[in-house]
Amino acid sequence: MPLVTRDQCEIFYETLGSNGPWLTLINGHTRSSRDFRLLAGNLSKQGVRCLLFDNRGSGATVCDQPFTLEDIARDVLFLWHHLGIEHSIVMGLSMGGIVSQILNHLAPEKVSGLILVSTGSSEQSLSPEAFVPWGETEESVGQKLQAYFTESFLSRNKILVQAMTKQILQDITSDHFEQRAQSQREAMQNVDTKPFLKNFKNPVLIIHGTDDRIIPYSAGLELQKLIAGSQLIRLEGVGHLVLAEYSKNLAQDALDFIKTNGWT
Repeated sequence: MPLVTRDQCEIFYETLGSNGPWLTLINGHTRSSRDFRLLAGNLSKQGVRCLLFDNRGSGATVCDQPFTLEDIARDVLFLWHHLGIEHSIVMGLSMGGIVSQILNHLAPEKVSGLILVSTGSSEQSLSPEAFVPWGETEESVGQKLQAYFTESFLSRNKILVQAMTKQILQDITSDHFEQRAQSQREAMQNVDTKPFLKNFKNPVLIIHGTDDRIIPYSAGLELQKLIAGSQLIRLEGVGHLVLAEYSKNLAQDALDFIKTNGWT
């Protein structure tokens, strides 16, 4: 299992693809890099090298000390140095989108472009439903998970949602889930990227569902207004978990963004 150590934290990572531009994938609150494997596998077959890693507080990354979202962004810079990656496109989902913005602020010369999915500029972008606890039963986890999808998706994908419910419950009961989730919540406190978004010069693609109940669509609109020249793809009738509801099209949107900007 590939791990690198930075500031006494062991960061898990993996790469897919052997040629083409790099795309670094940063996931959201409590989620691990395994969510990206299908997307990354698809893109790696189409000439994109993908870097996946687990944020501090999730997956196989081990970090027993307090951290900030800037620490996660600097973990990415450390991974790039470790792997000899000079430039990378960055895709960030939800909390990962905020990390991506911080990363671009810290090292704009290394970030080719940003793909910001279902995200905003601060913890204030989140709706109250985002803070409802998962609980420790299949019923409570399933109830919270419903807020991440549209009703139509839930009705058409009951088996998938049931499998996700069981997987999240397994994580909760076996892996210090709440303690790690709290460490990420604390990392998000008092973070606000709005003051430096006006300085972004590289291409930015924003992708947001109109029916997102966790980070409302208005947060995506706000990002578009604050980042000059950014493009917004409005996903009509799509909820927060774009990786599930819009997976095939998300890969195509990423490829189109890469090709349009001449990174192939």
